[in-house]
Amino acid sequence: MARTLNDYKTNNHSDMEPFNQISLFFKKNSTLLLLIFLLAVSGVAHAYNMFHFPYYENDEGTYMSQAWSLLTQGKLEPYTYWYDHAPAGWIFIALWTLLTGGFFTFGVAVNSGRVFMLLLHIASTFFLFKITKKISGKTLAATIAVIFFALSPLGIYYQRRVLLDNIMTFWILFSLFLLTNTGSKLKYSMLSAITFGIAVLSKENAIFFIPAFIYVIYTKFHPRHKTFALIQWLSINGCIISLYFIFALLRNEFFPVGFLGNNTPHVSLITTLQQQFGRGETLPFWNSASDFYSSLQTWLLKDNFLIITGAISSLITILLSWRNKQFRLPALLVGFFWLFLLRGKLVIDFYIIPLLPFMQMSIGMVIEFFIEKVTKNAKYLYIPLGILAIVGVGVYYYFHQIGQYTHDETTPQVDAINWIKNNLPANSNIIIDDYMYVDLHAPRFPGDKVFPNANWAWKIEDDPAVTLSKTDKNWTQTVYIALSHEIVKQIKGGSFPFIKKAMLNATMLEDWDDGYDYRNLAQFISTNGDWMSIYKVKDRFNIILDNSWKYYKKTFIHSYGQVIDPQTNTTTSEGQGQAMLKAVWENDQSTFKGIWAWTHDHFQYRLQDKLFSSEYIKINGKYGFGETGTSSDGDQDIAMSLLLAYDRWHNPKYLEAAKPIISDIWKEEVVKINDTYYLTAGTGTNQPDGYLVNISYLSPAYYTVFAQVDPVHPWNQLKTDTYNLLNRLAAGEDSPPPDQIIIENGTGEITSVPTETANEFTNDISSGIFFRVALDAKWNNSKKAIEYLNYYKTFFEKQTFPLSEESTESLAMAANALYTFSATDPTKAKAVFTKIFNKENNIQLGYWNNKTNYDEQNIAWFATALYSNNITVLK
Repeated sequence: MARTLNDYKTNNHSDMEPFNQISLFFKKNSTLLLLIFLLAVSGVAHAYNMFHFPYYENDEGTYMSQAWSLLTQGKLEPYTYWYDHAPAGWIFIALWTLLTGGFFTFGVAVNSGRVFMLLLHIASTFFLFKITKKISGKTLAATIAVIFFALSPLGIYYQRRVLLDNIMTFWILFSLFLLTNTGSKLKYSMLSAITFGIAVLSKENAIFFIPAFIYVIYTKFHPRHKTFALIQWLSINGCIISLYFIFALLRNEFFPVGFLGNNTPHVSLITTLQQQFGRGETLPFWNSASDFYSSLQTWLLKDNFLIITGAISSLITILLSWRNKQFRLPALLVGFFWLFLLRGKLVIDFYIIPLLPFMQMSIGMVIEFFIEKVTKNAKYLYIPLGILAIVGVGVYYYFHQIGQYTHDETTPQVDAINWIKNNLPANSNIIIDDYMYVDLHAPRFPGDKVFPNANWAWKIEDDPAVTLSKTDKNWTQTVYIALSHEIVKQIKGGSFPFIKKAMLNATMLEDWDDGYDYRNLAQFISTNGDWMSIYKVKDRFNIILDNSWKYYKKTFIHSYGQVIDPQTNTTTSEGQGQAMLKAVWENDQSTFKGIWAWTHDHFQYRLQDKLFSSEYIKINGKYGFGETGTSSDGDQDIAMSLLLAYDRWHNPKYLEAAKPIISDIWKEEVVKINDTYYLTAGTGTNQPDGYLVNISYLSPAYYTVFAQVDPVHPWNQLKTDTYNLLNRLAAGEDSPPPDQIIIENGTGEITSVPTETANEFTNDISSGIFFRVALDAKWNNSKKAIEYLNYYKTFFEKQTFPLSEESTESLAMAANALYTFSATDPTKAKAVFTKIFNKENNIQLGYWNNKTNYDEQNIAWFATALYSNNITVLK
């Protein structure tokens, strides 16, 4: 049967019906679908890589730890709450963690807060779209505003972070949404007042938006109701905000110390507000030293397009608001907050967060305004130009990123947490960046280690309760520092003098760096937080030795390695050798290299051997040789320092240099008389009837080492013969050995040196016999060394005990006693060190007693180093 034309029309209409319905659906719900798309874009842009970029900022850890403290300890923060911020922000974070199963649901604790920030951002995106569309009447303006809000690198950088400013911004937008997108019923005004009050209790900066809210209420309500609505809004706001002040009053922490006779130390809301309002230098915003100028450079670096466009749009918005009512609300929103930033006081870079949505609102409205003006007589261009503007912004931000989708800045920070958990004792005193507080104080799983003595750097520096209880106001009690960008920045700015002292006396244990940015920790310079280091503060002995070494280098080492005694203007091979020993034991390779180079260049010139001339003196303003003969103590110390340097730094040149010196010491400075070996004082020191022996030069500890390097010569026999000689000289407990003797040629008899002082005990501890014998006891556990020191124990007890507040006869005598007791009586050794060496030491400036006395500085350093086991032997 043939079909009629009507049949075809009916069938065609039926076939097109689904498409028409879909088309109609999209037409009716275009705005909703657009909003859903924009929310998805905004959510993905902020969610992608948010656990890796940007690095965890210390304020994020502060608010997470305050939320943790609220839930676990019932306190507003883990330390003394001092009203630096109202607590609403971290109360919401605490509620969020309860809802999501705890602080470690998403990894480290800060990640949980970042997920919360993401949800607040998506909600803020929704509010921004609705508010902008409502006040402008244009979907295009709202779309452009949201595109900027979603894609701006500056926004992503700050809005991902767990900051009170983000929470405050959400509540401000929510409050403004309630006023602009609902009817003029008073219940919406009341809800707006409640949410705005919460915004203020989240971050006090919200008060700068009050003029804009007053304007909305004044223009929205009927003339007969507007006064009541305004009073209601302000009253409810006041009631909400007053809870903060009532809380302080109930805790007796509202008024400052001294008010109405209350002199009990306590925190005070009024005192804190005074401090907060007074923060920062009062400088014009255009001054390069002002906080605003510094923050502006940061903002421009991250997103100059937004800052420049936003500033221009803000100004245009303010100008247009005189004639166009639709621009008045955004003009008030951006205008008053710009005034807050430009006021000339403290401006921290993240203070821009609340301005961002309203600046982007202005951008969207200004761009739409000019597109509409341009297309007034050509309406068909309006949509293409709008799309072009939206796509242009998207394309620009696609090609101008700051690493928000690619960089990993947080892995070093996570690695630092895990390293501490796995490697440090639970009771360790640790200075930390706030970001890791919850992770170190709360177990991530059953049995996970916690660190109750890990404390915020700011609290260690400024909170008397923490400083006194944890470190006894003594930075040497700090054991570890989890060093971060923020801590380095504060040290550089002068805010952390206590921690700086600890850092200057600490050594790095571990380091993590993603390699994106520059840092120079020696000068406390860091350009980004994408790294972490763990430092261990040296024990008190190491700090004393290190600071003494720094002072010694600055005071006594000249040119590239000449050691000068300022009291005699003399340089000796003995002094060069001692300095080389110190340098290698201090692990100071560059200084060692310089001292050795100078010693080699000026003292090791002898043609017949590789030994060193003993003296270099100043004559008529110029240095020259005072003594061309050698001194065996200097030769031995230089040789030993070269061996130690080879062992520590694995430079074969040091071993090659040491070997001929050791061999020539034997050939030129060791003699054999009646089958007994003796170390002489050096070449050119022999007497007509025998050989001069300086007792303080005898180094039995060295001979064990020299025997390994120079097996050709019987060094171990020299060591045995040296102890035999020392025992021959030990005539009585009250008679210590003389400084010098003569061994008669042919007979081996001991005779006196024909000078008045040579036969006396001179306390020449810088290279004295008790130091060298004690070294053998430390290095080799030599029984002969311990027996020898025990022999003189009574003598030194009489010389040093009872200890008094005054120093003993000299640091030299005390050092002799310390050497002896270190091997024979640790209790007495500790008493001597504590009463004399510790008391005489200026630990900060690095010197003992008379700071210009070269000998005393040497004596004290070697005594402290040996006593504290900081003098190492070859491995």
